Amino acid sequence: MAAEIDGTSKGLLGAFAAITLISGIVSLVYGIFLLIQNVGVEYNYGAISLFTISIILIVVGGLLIITVLLGVLGALKDISTVRLVSLVLLFILFVVLVILGAWAMVSFKTGRLEKSIGLDINRLKDKLTELTPILKKETAFLNEHYNCCIVYNTNTGSGERTDARCVDSGNDENTNNKTDFVNLCVNAYFQMKSKVVYRVAILALATAGAVLIALLLYGVVSQRARAGYAAVSRG
Repeated sequence: MAAEIDGTSKGLLGAFAAITLISGIVSLVYGIFLLIQNVGVEYNYGAISLFTISIILIVVGGLLIITVLLGVLGALKDISTVRLVSLVLLFILFVVLVILGAWAMVSFKTGRLEKSIGLDINRLKDKLTELTPILKKETAFLNEHYNCCIVYNTNTGSGERTDARCVDSGNDENTNNKTDFVNLCVNAYFQMKSKVVYRVAILALATAGAVLIALLLYGVVSQRARAGYAAVSRG
């Protein structure tokens, strides 16, 4: 049956398979990388969860790889239902990637991400006077992972970070440290998370572009395959 597909169709099918497979592998690998980084993280600040994004990328990557297999099978064996499923999957994954990439990029560029992070972390400001074990654990997490206990040199006003001065969870009277803690945490956490969100936006939009090309290529392959097999049947 494969011999009934002409050379041009084979070339288009090969290009479709290569583009889709590479896109799927990149999405899957980066999704796994993000998952490993965030699977043990108990706290998320801001409107975007990196753990959720990692799951989305893994699912999209896995489905893209499956789509390659279905697409090639449907084209070579002239299984119209499989070709249709492949086209539908490609379109759905394209839409998902566009939404993910646009959402991440808009959140980053418009300041929504920073604002949502500030709102989430600033809720600690009102609770630091009565720290519970849960809040102590949360503040310890922020201090450990995002250097939130580092303060600016208030004497020189130079903006240079000096020796670490962490929040003393048991000292409710240390209000200056608490203010520094909150303000610096918002900035430090945003700086770390915004870089990842920006990379995700670029990756998702670039992958969406590749999937769109693959979708168009496979549409042509499907049309040519249908016409070719119809001609063989008539002959």
